[in-house]
This record gives sequence, structure tokens and C-alpha cells, in this order.
Amino acid sequence: MGTCEMCGRADQLVSAEVEGVEMQVCNPCTKYGKIKHKQYIGKSFHPKPVVKEGPELKVRSDFSEILRKARDKSGLTQEEFAKYLNERESEVAKWESGSLKPRIDIARKLGRILEINFLEKDEVVQEKIEFKKNKDEFTLGDFIKVRKRK
Repeated sequence: MGTCEMCGRADQLVSAEVEGVEMQVCNPCTKYGKIKHKQYIGKSFHPKPVVKEGPELKVRSDFSEILRKARDKSGLTQEEFAKYLNERESEVAKWESGSLKPRIDIARKLGRILEINFLEKDEVVQEKIEFKKNKDEFTLGDFIKVRKRK
């Protein structure tokens, strides 16, 4: 059993060409196109929900300094360093200046190449927000005139 790509019905699927596009459709929807293969297709696409396990990570605040020191230690220019990392030179320059931080996956890749840990745990603190209504303050509702329908 699978899910029809046209109507969404959970049924046995058939491969059919509908308006020039090959689709996996149920038997009632085959009337909108030509059946390509008579054999039923049992597989269906059900995306799995993304579940993040483990701690949230973020790029270290001193990333730019560490990256610049690592480049200076290796004796490479920004251009050579960018080619070594397979990244754009302008991006490396922004990383070193601190105006841009890389994505987590790129920071992880840089860490593997340079053997430096650029990631740290991100502390997620949930705060309870309390709303207090002060009688002396006005709200938008105090200024709106509501018409009552008769």
C-alpha cells in the first residue's frame, strides 16, 4: 500500500504517465493518464520527522581568532587557505574578520581539517514570561471603538 501522488488515497499504486509526468497513482486516478507498468508498487514515501538528539551546538564566539591563528601558523595566505579548505576566499575573509560565522556543518568540517574544535554546547534556557496588566497603562483596545451590529 502506498499514497497516491494525485489524490492522496492510501491504496495499491500503479506507475502511470499523467500529462508527461511519471507518477505513482491509485487505480481510479489512472484514467487521467496512461499506465506505464501494470505491476503494483507497494512502496510509498512517508517522510520521517526530523528528531534532533543530543545537545544543541553553536559555533564558538572566538571562532574568528582561532581560525586566523591557524592560518597564520600554517603560513598560508587567505587565498591559499581558501583553496585548501575548498571554500571561497571572500567567505574565509569574513570568517576571520568576525562578520560571518559558518554553519554548524562547515564548522565541523573545518574542525576535522584543522584538528580544532570550533563547536560548543548551546545552553537553551526556557524562561517563563509573566504578563502583568497595569491599570494605569493604555492598550490599543482602549482606543478602538467597536460598532455593534443591530
